[in-house]
Amino acid sequence: MERLEGPVGVLGASGYVGGAAVAALEAAGVDVRPAAGSSHDRYPTVDVRDRTAVREFVEGCGCVVDAAGLVGIGTCADDPDAAFEINALGSATVAWACRRRSVPLVHCSSAAAIGYPETLPVTAGHPRDPATTYGYTKLLGERAVRTVTDGSVPSITFVLTNPYGTVETVHGSAADGASVVDFFLERAAAGNSLPVHRPGTQERDLIHVRDAARAVVAAVNALAGSTRTDSIDPRQGTDPRERTFVLGSGDSYSVLEVAGLVAAASTELTGSSPDLELRTRPSDRPVIDRFTVDPDPLETALDVTPTVDLESWICGELEGRLERDRTSVRG
Repeated sequence: MERLEGPVGVLGASGYVGGAAVAALEAAGVDVRPAAGSSHDRYPTVDVRDRTAVREFVEGCGCVVDAAGLVGIGTCADDPDAAFEINALGSATVAWACRRRSVPLVHCSSAAAIGYPETLPVTAGHPRDPATTYGYTKLLGERAVRTVTDGSVPSITFVLTNPYGTVETVHGSAADGASVVDFFLERAAAGNSLPVHRPGTQERDLIHVRDAARAVVAAVNALAGSTRTDSIDPRQGTDPRERTFVLGSGDSYSVLEVAGLVAAASTELTGSSPDLELRTRPSDRPVIDRFTVDPDPLETALDVTPTVDLESWICGELEGRLERDRTSVRG
């Protein structure tokens, strides 16, 4: 890790991706300054809607990771004003504070900002056409970061696909994902059926949250390097580019394929397979048939290659969950 002039501040540190980023940065030996978006038992609270709090948080940081956000299609649809204030205005507030203090920024966006892909595989330059409130507000956040930082302070934006998996936080507690993978594993461990919304053939790129967190560490390292005196533009005093990458594994799976992997793991471990239950979709909103990404730009620029194999991870994770359940019963 390149040396930074101050700790790495992580906003949204109590969240899923933010918590994984804190753990990965700590494991890399980085001095981390975490902050939660709401009341937390260990982290101070920094609401990205509070300009004064954000400004004070950024002060003294060598780099900032903005993983704060109101996440989820349903959550943002239920409270669009909060989604706009946090995902859009909050991102702008963080970017502006970083620009004012010349602090490099790693910003976390979402594939929901892209919407329905026109061409595959999806890359960072793909046109944006979000179909949900969540996607619109994340797109506004992306554009704010690009507008505020480009040419003024180095920044990297990650357009994250579909993170899954359980990650151990720096305090030893486990943070569970809310993806279809995690949902199916929870159902299988409990001996329940695996419900699949029709048609079930829709494909998504899936990336383990630990791989996403390792990409954040690589981005912080790259931004630290961009501020070294032997790599700067003497006319600017820094390398003030804004760069955007789609952060995915490059491997896509249909919902039926994921259910099949979980069912196969259950059969191997328990001798029985949960039923696959096809259900009518709860919404008539059009389905994205396929969403695949090109991981090469990320590997070329930041030397980031996802390492977690979905099938192997499912087997190991289900075995661990079943063992924990057996231990709980014996206890």
